Amino acid sequence: MVNIAVPVMGGLLIEVFVACILYGITTLQTLIYYQKYANDRPFLKYLVATVWFLETAHTAFCVQFIYDYLIVDFGNVLNFLDINWGIGVTVMCSASIALCVQGYYTWRVWIVSGNSIVWTGLIGMFALARVGFGVASCALCYVYPSWPVLRSRRASLVTVSGGLGSAALVDILVALTLTVYLKRRRSMGQWPKESKNMINRILLYAVNTGAITCSASILCVILFAVQKNSLTFLGLVEIQAKLYANSFLGSLNAREHIRSKSVRTYTSSVGSNFRIGNPRVPMLEVYQHTIIEDDRPPKTPDSAHFDLKSLRSPTESLSSPTLKSPTDSEFP
Repeated sequence: MVNIAVPVMGGLLIEVFVACILYGITTLQTLIYYQKYANDRPFLKYLVATVWFLETAHTAFCVQFIYDYLIVDFGNVLNFLDINWGIGVTVMCSASIALCVQGYYTWRVWIVSGNSIVWTGLIGMFALARVGFGVASCALCYVYPSWPVLRSRRASLVTVSGGLGSAALVDILVALTLTVYLKRRRSMGQWPKESKNMINRILLYAVNTGAITCSASILCVILFAVQKNSLTFLGLVEIQAKLYANSFLGSLNAREHIRSKSVRTYTSSVGSNFRIGNPRVPMLEVYQHTIIEDDRPPKTPDSAHFDLKSLRSPTESLSSPTLKSPTDSEFP
């Protein structure tokens, strides 16, 4: 039994563990987002909540089908040939997560490209194709209830390769479009150095995240077509959904980090460098000025003759050679 279970389920079990770890990172990034960006538009807040909810359901069903395979039907090797009912649900959750994330990337391309209908329509078309192929793959999981039958059908190869290929193509097009338009804007006019550095960081982040998800999609297709006796490809499909969610939340949470890095450097006429960061928050300082007045009469033999200065210094008034009357012309 061990000789059969390890090649079939070993890789899938490890990949489910990795998917659960990535789900924890997704939850942490969600909490960070709501703490740091409370003033974001409601659309983004609802989208983040939707992605986290889908990620939670996706993780729950991943744990469910691996539990059924290895715990509930422990010792039943033939059960490895059956497609667990929870797998189709995870495929549908993955397609929904991809729709949310790639829809956000499509909207960002629409903004950066200056409302380009061609690029936005092309990327949106492949994003919808990814969802369509995902729905078809989910349906095939219930039409063909065993792995050998499913993987022997050409329709399954078309849906899996079509869905993952469309996802990879969307990632490539998003990274390419952002690179082209951001570089074009950077080359227009005399931009400050810190603005160019910010654009370079955005480009680097977009290319890196697109490369990771694109590589995962291509690897899933290769494993599905080559390794007929293993379910390693399925674990990568589950991990890919986590990569999409984390790349989406990472792009939102990285905004403050990118802004904090945009520090201006100026060189004065004497060659000194001044670094000016983000403007400080103005501080209000309150000072309290206390005035003490003594209404008691001065300690003199005749209280009718006194100087107002005695209120400030009675001893000085007593030592004065001349006492002035209140009717004097110097009375204030």
